[in-house]
Amino acid sequence: MAVGKNTVTGRFDADQDSVMKVVRKPRFVDNAVRHGEYTRVKAGFAVNKPTATDFVPTAERKYKLIEEEDTVRLLHNPTDSIRYEGAVYFDKDKVSTSSTLPALLVGAENNDQALVVSQIKDANKGTRYLVENLKGQDLANIGFTNKTIRFAQKVGVGLRTSDLAVRVAKANTSSINGVRARLPSSTFLAQDFYGVEAFSALRYLAKHDGYSPRGDRYGNVCYFPQNRIEREYLLTENRVVGGTINDNNETTPNRVVVRGKARANNHQNTVQVDDFGRQENGINEVPGGIHAPTAVTKASAKLIGQRMLKMAKNATGSRKLVDVLSATHMHPGDMVSYQSRTDNERYMLLGTRFDLDTRMSELHVNSVDVTLEDVLQRFQEIDVSGSIQANDERNRQFSTEEFSTSFGFKVKVTWQISERVDMNRGVGYTLGMNKRNSIHGNIFFQSTGVLINNGGGYAIGTTSFTTDGTAANSAFATDNQAIYTANGNKLGHIHLAGVGATTVVIKSASVHPIDNNEEIFIISTQTNPETRNSSLKIGTVHSNYLNSRRG
Repeated sequence: MAVGKNTVTGRFDADQDSVMKVVRKPRFVDNAVRHGEYTRVKAGFAVNKPTATDFVPTAERKYKLIEEEDTVRLLHNPTDSIRYEGAVYFDKDKVSTSSTLPALLVGAENNDQALVVSQIKDANKGTRYLVENLKGQDLANIGFTNKTIRFAQKVGVGLRTSDLAVRVAKANTSSINGVRARLPSSTFLAQDFYGVEAFSALRYLAKHDGYSPRGDRYGNVCYFPQNRIEREYLLTENRVVGGTINDNNETTPNRVVVRGKARANNHQNTVQVDDFGRQENGINEVPGGIHAPTAVTKASAKLIGQRMLKMAKNATGSRKLVDVLSATHMHPGDMVSYQSRTDNERYMLLGTRFDLDTRMSELHVNSVDVTLEDVLQRFQEIDVSGSIQANDERNRQFSTEEFSTSFGFKVKVTWQISERVDMNRGVGYTLGMNKRNSIHGNIFFQSTGVLINNGGGYAIGTTSFTTDGTAANSAFATDNQAIYTANGNKLGHIHLAGVGATTVVIKSASVHPIDNNEEIFIISTQTNPETRNSSLKIGTVHSNYLNSRRG
């Protein structure tokens, strides 16, 4: 990777075209931000120089603002030696009617105030800009009170949504076993999640990138693209004994109003997105619209609206497959290739119900991983970003209370310290072991090469076995290790002190016979779920609280 700065001038202007392999938080260097175009290519992702017209560099120069009827006129601030009143200069050029419009006019006294301009008009003195949405109002009516302005452009500094998803999930380790986020997204989002429940935060991220949070059978949270699947199963019509129940919803939304974050005092960033192809039988508008506070431009607000209508269109036509044979291995999130007599369709498995008595299953499938109701809820849920200020207040350690009284009062302060002493720390029950509890994985045996060497085999009740083939003391190196026969019967537990090259000794009498030349097996630890995820251990902790109260 190239040096991050110009070693001669000290400026942070060296080109960086490599994708970093380690995710790091954004950092400010001398109040500057490195930026570029992050695009998906065939080989992965690439970083290139930004398009010059997308970002307008500016200086700290201030301009004097004069309000007119529906326009504003900008002049250079006069000095004792300069009385220039012509067109203003911006980005080294004199502004004319054909010049590029500035992104925003931001107040120099209060940078929370801003204006959006739509056109440059001729002027005898200074430069005249047409202000949008100012009919019948003046600047004071819309809350703009600044007399000097700067040309500026607002930017958000954040992370990829897939990286944010991992950080959000890792911060909630008490309720989540693990998190997976394959196929990094190309969408960046600047958003803090103070006091926000993890899954709500993930659903909030899914509004912007087309991904979807879902859980797997081991309690892990997966943040994958909406059409990304882990497993796919073939299901024929003959296995669906009870038939299918279709849920054809023809009243899907075809119009939505997206309300993004206000760009300026005169620009509320509200757009209407229509799906004209589905408006033949009338308009079905999403009630209340969508609030998208991260959409700071009309283009980003429009993109969120288009994504919502597309997801709503794909989420129609769900169906239930009733009384399905041999489907207990299918789980939500899997893909089902359903073959009927006339067609072959692919569905996402949304939910399953198993009947243990009849061994029949009911499968709820759809073309995407959510129903229409889920799509509407996802985009209309309570605004996460709007609660940041309240959540930040709740996280403060100190607060100030103001009150008054006509009577005297005394203050009594009481404090309490509680200490929890944990017993049995670091010890727990491991999920996935053979028939140890209700949650377990498939068991696979590992070959040892140790063979029984006895003409008549060994009957039940044997503790010592003569062997050949692989040396027994090299195959078994762990005391109390369980050993099994070829048919899966447990023979016993290894007594390591008595094991030799041609002798296998177990601690208690065998409960199953074993034949001559039959191989001894052990459990393959690589197939146990706990070897793949370190979080699959539940500890039973006994705690005692020791209280000390003073006051």
